[in-house]
Amino acid sequence: MPLWWNPLVNSYSLAEELLREYLEIYEGVYRRMEGMNSVGGFGIANVDIIFGNARRMPKLGEEVYSESCSKQLGGGAVATLIQLSRLGVPVKLATYIGEGPLSRYLVKELEKDKIEYTNMLSTDEEDPVTLSCVVSCMQDRGIVSYKPEEAAFAVEKKKIYEFYEGCRIAFLSLEQKDLCRPLKEAGCTIVLDSAWSDMLSLEWYYDAFPYVDYFIPNSMEAMKITGADTPVQALERLSEHLKNPIVKNGNAGCLYKENKELHIIEPLPVRHVDSTGAGDAFAAGFMYGLYYGYDLGDCIRFGNITGGNAVTEMGCLSAEMDEEKLLKYFYEIYGREKKIS
Repeated sequence: MPLWWNPLVNSYSLAEELLREYLEIYEGVYRRMEGMNSVGGFGIANVDIIFGNARRMPKLGEEVYSESCSKQLGGGAVATLIQLSRLGVPVKLATYIGEGPLSRYLVKELEKDKIEYTNMLSTDEEDPVTLSCVVSCMQDRGIVSYKPEEAAFAVEKKKIYEFYEGCRIAFLSLEQKDLCRPLKEAGCTIVLDSAWSDMLSLEWYYDAFPYVDYFIPNSMEAMKITGADTPVQALERLSEHLKNPIVKNGNAGCLYKENKELHIIEPLPVRHVDSTGAGDAFAAGFMYGLYYGYDLGDCIRFGNITGGNAVTEMGCLSAEMDEEKLLKYFYEIYGREKKIS
């Protein structure tokens, strides 16, 4: 017999209140169960103003025109999770959102892709995002960026941990390496990304590496961390500390070790336009494979497809990729089919 029919409950308003409380409890349990089946990521959002196909880089005091100009979300965890969501994987994102025009643009883009997000902002910063001006030409690209002071991004580690807690996969950045141990002990699969920093070294990572399931630096980062002279040498040194070391090596492919054997997966032949966000796209494809239980080699193959696709358009998120397209390429290029879990 439902509680609100119980003779002891002699007030309709009381029954209504109890029902509302039960619904709130149910919703909370549902959200937590949903979060346990997701990939979580946290990072500062980037907004890029991209001037594409300039004739050349301007000299001091000179004005040069480009063929195109666009505003897009830039790289980092935000871009990775948007691309992962487009592949059909449930994600949840934590970032900083203020009340300024760049923050409003960020919210608009996240809602367009139906991304579940948590605002970690605890200061009065109007636009707690990194703004970049990117000039791209045939020879190379140049970037000028602005980021608010670090104080704008103050947040308690406990709050970050609570956000990640319960995720199936925790996608962590360089700054979050201290969370590797508690999140691994909480049952998360840990995917640790890297970024260039003068502080990169094996010593700096010692406390984190034992709890990392997958580490995905590029070749320059891997060589800086290990002090190696070549990507292969860097992979060998990383394998002394990690179960599944992976080194992204640009147009030379992707290196990884499995069962003590070195493997190289060649890159895809694509029309290269802009490499911005290629690493973020690789991470999305890699975690797609991880989420659906593919083996390590196939996860990297998914990453190669999404990373290769990203460089065919200007900016991080212009070259869209959905699950159907990804699996089509996976089958045609590698002779694989979708895994039945």
